Amino acid sequence: MIQQAAALILLGYAPGAALYRIPAADRARRERLDAAERVFWGVMLSVTWSLIVALTLAALHRYDLTHVLAINAALTLAILIYWRTGLRFGNATPPGAIAIAPIALLALVWWLHPPPAEYILGGKDPGVYVNAGIQIAQRGSLIAVDETARSVPAESRSLFFPQYVGQPYYSPRFMGFFLLDPAAGTVVDQFPHLYPTAIAIGYSVEGLTGARDVGLIAAALGVLALYFLGTRLAGPAAGAAAAGLLAINVIEVWYARYPNSEMLTQALGLTGLLAVARAHVDDDAFFAPVAGIILGLLPFARFDAVLISGLVVGAVLMSGTWKPDDYRDEFRARLSKVIEKRMKSKGVVKAPDEDKEVEESTNVVDFMELLQKSIATKKRTPPGKAAKKTVRKAARPAAATKRRRSAGGSRA
Repeated sequence: MIQQAAALILLGYAPGAALYRIPAADRARRERLDAAERVFWGVMLSVTWSLIVALTLAALHRYDLTHVLAINAALTLAILIYWRTGLRFGNATPPGAIAIAPIALLALVWWLHPPPAEYILGGKDPGVYVNAGIQIAQRGSLIAVDETARSVPAESRSLFFPQYVGQPYYSPRFMGFFLLDPAAGTVVDQFPHLYPTAIAIGYSVEGLTGARDVGLIAAALGVLALYFLGTRLAGPAAGAAAAGLLAINVIEVWYARYPNSEMLTQALGLTGLLAVARAHVDDDAFFAPVAGIILGLLPFARFDAVLISGLVVGAVLMSGTWKPDDYRDEFRARLSKVIEKRMKSKGVVKAPDEDKEVEESTNVVDFMELLQKSIATKKRTPPGKAAKKTVRKAARPAAATKRRRSAGGSRA
């Protein structure tokens, strides 16, 4: 029990709290944040750091919980030794009544969301996630070696593992798992590996119970992230209402119990948005790399989560003030140089007033002034005279017709 508690502190709080207290990037601004949000950042920074360390070790075929704990402890001790008393807050905001809201939200989540589903077998998404995470914890690598597949003779492989030409894998091994190399027996799961890595950490701490609890923990962090984001954007009341509605939503409850990557993506995505608000809107330099790291980690949880990162980057770029003077038509400038060079080589000389005419042609035209000049210069026929001329012109054909009729009658 004591070992599990120590492991949870090293995995979920100590490294992040130490990073948050580093006296750099205007730490006084971070001190003034609410005490509950400071604790939340300590947890999320630690969780993010632990996931990155564990995923890196698994990719290098070196994952082991003791390695992750050793790295986290080394980071925490290095920060403590280097900055020592500089890590103490000087004017931190003390906890207030506002801390009741996140505590109440956590109580609501832990009352409503458990128990987690006992879905540890099967070929659908939950079974693939759980089995992939457990094999990472047991074998220390993202890629497993299947001794049964490797022992199949080469001449008999097509009977059990038909080769899929044009695919990055050799053949399906089970639903959701692919055989990469039949000779080596290497097998990999089909999903991004961040959520299986989280399951591996949970399994390493508390076996199957820890592996099943990962979804509940991720859901609780997502609800808290929405609370702090809503508080930052619209105030504590709006943040509490939004987080409360999310916590009691039937889809949230179902996904919290069901092993899937949505809850981890939600927690990281909302935390990343909060970091963007702190960095881009509040101009807090500490949260800029935090936002980049968390949003950059999202595609390792779900491929389609790259849309979140892309939308955030686009919104940040579009939020700046557009200054026309910062832009110029480089193509037109290059084309003008080419034309001038060509003209000089051919001995063509520009007219003296050519530049002036071009400059004047680019000015804004006053159409009212042009219209007034046109009215003043043109002479129009008075309405009375125009009517008489129209009558005379209309009368001439009638008179001619009458004369022709008279002439025809006299001949008769």
